[in-house]
Amino acid sequence: MDVFILSLFLLTIGGVSAQVIEPQSAVVLKGSQARFNCSTTQAQPVMTWLMNGLLVVNIQQNSVYNSDGRFALTNFSTPGSFKWEFMITNVLRGDNGTVTCQIFNVAPQTSTLSVQERGSVAIIGGNQTTTEGVQTTFQCQALGWYPEPTVSWSVNGVGVNTCNNTSVAQGNVFNNNCTLSVTAAKNSSVQCLAKVSAMSTPDSDTRFLTVVPKPNIRDQTILIAVTVAFSAAALLFLLIVLIIICCRRKREKSSYEEEVRRAQLQAQHRSRARGDGHGRDNRGYARDGHYGDNHNGGVWHTNQSNKHQRAYPMDDYSGTRNNRHLTMV
Repeated sequence: MDVFILSLFLLTIGGVSAQVIEPQSAVVLKGSQARFNCSTTQAQPVMTWLMNGLLVVNIQQNSVYNSDGRFALTNFSTPGSFKWEFMITNVLRGDNGTVTCQIFNVAPQTSTLSVQERGSVAIIGGNQTTTEGVQTTFQCQALGWYPEPTVSWSVNGVGVNTCNNTSVAQGNVFNNNCTLSVTAAKNSSVQCLAKVSAMSTPDSDTRFLTVVPKPNIRDQTILIAVTVAFSAAALLFLLIVLIIICCRRKREKSSYEEEVRRAQLQAQHRSRARGDGHGRDNRGYARDGHYGDNHNGGVWHTNQSNKHQRAYPMDDYSGTRNNRHLTMV
């Protein structure tokens, strides 16, 4: 809270001395307090305080009369010094102007009161991460200040003067935008600061910049080589697996065909074994030129036990010959 003292320089008018203690101007923030002292070397029956020409406090015979609860007077008089402190609490923008102390038979003494307003300050967005050597930007907003604030940047506690600043008046306050461009070199803390003259220290907001080292070309080459080698190995492994699968399928198919052939051969062998080496008569067989002869009727018959052939006679059908054949199966 800022306290400013106003008093009267030592003046001699009609035997009465007045004293002023500088500064003769005060700059305070809205909502804070302002203090002024007015004193003489002799007690006075009347003292009045005016703001912008309007009476706000009156002292008569050590009795205080004020027009607003925000104004107060405190008596600091001592033997040989008549001194009162005038205090304004919860200062408003409308209090901006002159503050006057007037003593009976002494010329009035005036001070100037300037009321400023503190707004907000914030860096838009969060912390940033970028590659070494890459340029990045931060944007700061200072809103609701009066008068126009001073906006600045600092990186790792060192002030940075480069700031692209724009200011816009909105009503009776100012809004500022300030952009900072930095080249990433190392991990840093970035601060945006805003203040007006009534502030002893600026308000600030902080973000952090994390810098990732730039990839080494040799490291990139090694990474590419490792990636290519790994990909080739994976491809070779996949090819080997495919070849193995194809070979297994071919072997399984060959085995299946072999089993089919073996089963067919076994079936043929079993069929021949059931025949037991005996033949069957082919009753349609007849030898040419042997119809009605003495060769057993022209039909040859093979005895199953001794392989003996006999001929059986066949009927004569109008000169048409029918042959019977004996076939071994």
